[in-house]
Amino acid sequence: MQIIYLPATIRTLVFDIDLTLYDSRPYYDNQHELLITRLAEHLNVTVAEAETAVTQIRTDYAQQHGGRSLSLGNAFVQLGVPIAINAQWRAALFQPEAYLLRDEKLIATMKRLSNKYLIAAVTNNATIIGVRTLNALGVADYFAPVIGLDISDVSKPDIRPFQMVCTAHGIALSEAVSIGDRMAVDIELPLQHGMGGILVESLADIYRLPAILL
Repeated sequence: MQIIYLPATIRTLVFDIDLTLYDSRPYYDNQHELLITRLAEHLNVTVAEAETAVTQIRTDYAQQHGGRSLSLGNAFVQLGVPIAINAQWRAALFQPEAYLLRDEKLIATMKRLSNKYLIAAVTNNATIIGVRTLNALGVADYFAPVIGLDISDVSKPDIRPFQMVCTAHGIALSEAVSIGDRMAVDIELPLQHGMGGILVESLADIYRLPAILL
């Protein structure tokens, strides 16, 4: 875990979901495979060709932006798939319940954090998939709002979904902390707008948050 910056006053914790609140790599990889297959159908190319096209776009972006990663949603935009369509595909294809189980330690963690902070989620997934993921883990009741691609119409890194959370909570960006597993996607831009940032490397880091923030 890297605590990049914590504001003097914290009112809201904004969590990423995928590979932040669960550690099921098979589920995460399955999402990628399903989307690439759907993209191939959309472009009328082979799955291998679709994968190569996405990889090239992300490689070019990294070379042009100091090694920063490009989200899959933003790569799809460059291939002619709008964020709204991407979200529709995700909502139709993904099955978090097939991979994720109720996490009692995560539930206890969020219960403790919610005694002091408002908790929200910003995800580069469809909102319904984010909610279903949180439900599968047993923590959905602690998160409001959940902002997905179909609500913000952007894919992180973008400040818009974080602004939407802070507006919903009636707070300033400088009173919120972004918590996620990717520096370039989840942390850098919020920091530039005055938010706090905590970079996590594993689910174990999430379990440690009450000891750090309470």
